[in-house]
Amino acid sequence: WLIDEYSLLSSDTPWEPEDVWRTFAAYLLVLHIPLSFGGLGVAAKVLHSSSLDQLTTVVSTAMLQLGELALGLALLQYTAKPDRQVGAFFAGKFSSRPRGWIKETVLWLGLLMSMVFLTSLIADRLIGPEDAYDPILKEILSNGGTSRLVCWFLYCVIAPLSEEIIYRGFLLTALSSSMKWRNAVVVSSVMFSVAHLSGESFFQLFVVGCITGLAYYRTGTLAASFTIHSLYNAAILFTTMMS
Repeated sequence: WLIDEYSLLSSDTPWEPEDVWRTFAAYLLVLHIPLSFGGLGVAAKVLHSSSLDQLTTVVSTAMLQLGELALGLALLQYTAKPDRQVGAFFAGKFSSRPRGWIKETVLWLGLLMSMVFLTSLIADRLIGPEDAYDPILKEILSNGGTSRLVCWFLYCVIAPLSEEIIYRGFLLTALSSSMKWRNAVVVSSVMFSVAHLSGESFFQLFVVGCITGLAYYRTGTLAASFTIHSLYNAAILFTTMMS
């Protein structure tokens, strides 16, 4: 009963089907890649520093992520159908609380964590244990202070909010109006994984995208996918901090 034809997603979206991929390509190439992968280098040049300290790094990353979200929303509004307000559209996707959405959220979160745990065990058996945690992230989390708080806020609030709006709220919603929902979940999850430009984490990110996509599909609210994404990131941060 977990995966059936029941969906709370509406086929009436703010974007025309033929504009979806042009809009996403513009977001990915003009906003996401330059800001996410080149933004810190620009910040270092602006601050006239060869390297950024931990606090400056996480604060700059948070500001870049917020800037990317704001510009992304502006792009989505620019490419939307006339008289459609994407701000109100996404606000409705977060404020809606259909009956049973908490149960669905807990269910999909449990499935996600179980799958991550099992795949980690299999990987350890096949290729041996390895330190998969970002050393810079480990250092930030181990030192505590303001940088740790900003890091938690970045990973558990800003990043999930931005990614759920773009990949589930926009891409999955728009694709589901022109293709079968299963295909829309898979395609949006692949794009979510590709956008991180991480070969080592590709499959894990794909799984995260599929689970959050299915939760969104089943509940019709981004509150469900955001909660799952946020708690998953929190578990990753906690594990990194304890390793």
